[in-house]
Amino acid sequence: MIPNKNTFCVAPFNSLYVGPTGNITPCCLFDKPTKYKFHETEDYYHSKDLNKVRNNLINGIKDNNCVACWKQEEAGGDSLRLILNRTVGKDITQSINNLDTKNIKSFDLQLGNLCNLKCVMCSPKWSSQILAEININQEMKKFYKHGNLKQNEFNWPKENDFAKWCEKFLPQSIHIKLTGGEPFINPWLFKTLENIPTSQKEKCILHFTTNLTIINDKILNILKKFKETWISVSVDGIEDTFEYIRFGHTWNAIKKNIDTLLNVKENIKLSINCVIQAPILPNIVNMVNYFDTKKIKIRPIILTSPKKLTLSSLKEQFKNNIIKNLQNYKGYNQEFIDVVKSVIKDNINHDNELAQECVHYLDNIDKIRNTNFKNIIPVDCFI
Repeated sequence: MIPNKNTFCVAPFNSLYVGPTGNITPCCLFDKPTKYKFHETEDYYHSKDLNKVRNNLINGIKDNNCVACWKQEEAGGDSLRLILNRTVGKDITQSINNLDTKNIKSFDLQLGNLCNLKCVMCSPKWSSQILAEININQEMKKFYKHGNLKQNEFNWPKENDFAKWCEKFLPQSIHIKLTGGEPFINPWLFKTLENIPTSQKEKCILHFTTNLTIINDKILNILKKFKETWISVSVDGIEDTFEYIRFGHTWNAIKKNIDTLLNVKENIKLSINCVIQAPILPNIVNMVNYFDTKKIKIRPIILTSPKKLTLSSLKEQFKNNIIKNLQNYKGYNQEFIDVVKSVIKDNINHDNELAQECVHYLDNIDKIRNTNFKNIIPVDCFI
């Protein structure tokens, strides 16, 4: 059977995502959480639920668990589905006809929530710093869906079971994505990578999503052993906007570390991940202009949660002015700008309730962090 190209995705056949608490799904954007942990990979791979997803995607049905990719594609963006299909989906026929965990070639590993930043749109599930912050400031728990998590839920990567799992599955990989938290500060990362045989390293592409607070020779020496390394750096603005959104980082540090990677002439491909969210909109042109001069592609990530930070919280007139300012752009990151305009238009209506929630949330984190969101976006853009 020839898969329907409009819906087919290789992820349920040859990819696996291990989330921050050790749960597994086909990919990081899969909507429905599962009961299966990494050590139950065999059971999950052959489960009725996963087979239903496979059949939907093969037969032209947009599975509800894949809504993030459908939205990204409708906005004109390059979805994870499309990326996986063209990178790790070349030999998919065997995987469809012979379901076997040996066919899993792509691994997305989120090794717990260890992180050194407190990003505005993030949550305790993805940041140990935010989890620590709300444990100290109990009144902040109401703002987070995962406010009652315990740190010991994220310590599974240091267990022997995970080491054995890596020994079993990673030697067959041709693509490994590593996120966090922040993967470059994870104490188990290098042991995990070193366990991959040299012969397989030469066939394998690494992909990091990183805040790039650090980059050093130890990291670079590991990366050079692999076929190729893609580094997606999380940046949502420049200068004050960047430092507010990625709280704990500095603009001077990120510039320096990006330049370090640009000077590596080996196997590294660099791009920027930008989360399209309400507070960054006034600064978006300046950010694009900066990375245009560096000839670095910006990849859009459309924020859907928390809803209070989506573009719907912003006034319609403000968003129309942003669209007007973007109309004449003809630069290096045209695709990114086109997606931004599309997302603004899709969220052009003003949701006053969300706006009130957004301002209330930002005011509260400002009190704790001694910051001021009004320095990057006026309050009258919301209410």
